[in-house]
Amino acid sequence: MTDKQAEARGYAAEGMQALQRRDAKGAEAALTKAIALDWPGPDIWVALSFAKSLQGDMAGRISAIEKALEIEPASVRARLHLGQALVGSGRGKEAEAEFRQGLAGVTPELKRNPEINQLTHAAEAYLAEHGAPEPPEEAPDGMQEAFDAFIEQHDIGSAPDDDLFRQSLDLLSGRAQHYPSRPTRYFYPGLPGRQFYPTSRFDWASPLAAATGDIRAELQALLSKQAAADAGFAPYVEKTGREGVSLSHPLLDNPDWSAFYLIKQGQRIEENIRRCPKTWAAIEAIGDAANPAPAPSVLFSLLQPGAAIPPHHGQINTRLICHLPIVLPGDCGLRVGNETREWKDGEVFIFDDTVEHEAWNNSDQPRYVLIFEIWHPDLSQRQRRLLTDFFKLAQSRVAGTG
Repeated sequence: MTDKQAEARGYAAEGMQALQRRDAKGAEAALTKAIALDWPGPDIWVALSFAKSLQGDMAGRISAIEKALEIEPASVRARLHLGQALVGSGRGKEAEAEFRQGLAGVTPELKRNPEINQLTHAAEAYLAEHGAPEPPEEAPDGMQEAFDAFIEQHDIGSAPDDDLFRQSLDLLSGRAQHYPSRPTRYFYPGLPGRQFYPTSRFDWASPLAAATGDIRAELQALLSKQAAADAGFAPYVEKTGREGVSLSHPLLDNPDWSAFYLIKQGQRIEENIRRCPKTWAAIEAIGDAANPAPAPSVLFSLLQPGAAIPPHHGQINTRLICHLPIVLPGDCGLRVGNETREWKDGEVFIFDDTVEHEAWNNSDQPRYVLIFEIWHPDLSQRQRRLLTDFFKLAQSRVAGTG
């Protein structure tokens, strides 16, 4: 290896490390230096596209991936990433063409790569929706005004379920975009779906919210005089233990998004449960609706200042995700589909994570949320038992023990 090649490799490694830290500008600077020193292949350009994306530069993201495809037109990875970038820029028809071309090159060997497998599933799900979503069409003149008058006349918003009717009008008028449920692993057909669920449907929500003070005190005791890592927090997105995680995920092994688990993928963390007895009691009080199969987690989620969790979909639609805010510095938000909400003290969020969602902390202080899972409320007790037994069977087959 020549001195020039060694220098280029060093800059490439520096750029990837900066990406993991979400240092987008540092990543772009290092990767650009590697490219200037003729670092070969398309992957360096795909990495540069991630740095562009983190800075909100969608045009730069697309341009970098197109450069990767100039170098290697047959790159399935670059082609599928280009499709995703075009979707994010509202260029649905172009994305559909890129997805079809990329999927045509996917082989069984390639699908063994977790990143390619994830990209493949995302492209297939997109095409199943006929290229949606695209930017909504503008409403005809006067229609939006008529809808707004109707909403005011009928006091829409005064009842808990009015949000769905309001969404239907927003979709019809083109004010909002439809985001379908797209579970990445298991889809149970026929389940009613919505983005956020009203807490009035769940008897346990008010008692849980009332326990916020006790739960916050236990979290503060964990963090007292300790850094989050010393308190037992670890990166949420890990290279090991989470099948299918892309090695290019911007938060891979990144403490900006960290977790302190009471249950991790179905396994109780007894020491942590002992450290948080009131938190655990609050979860147990929910009853058998909590901790659904196949691999539930209960955790304190830490999002560091300036960090953002990129848009993604959950794995299965037989569960819902619940958030109880514990420490809120302000300027923190959660988007599920076409609804964006800010956490409020004592307010539980219950949502379908198979709908595209993302979260961010634009404040200068850490944000902490208690996260847990519940069964989808429209599943009967028999359906829950069947699903539990089925997931056990599936897991035993994967592990080679069944």
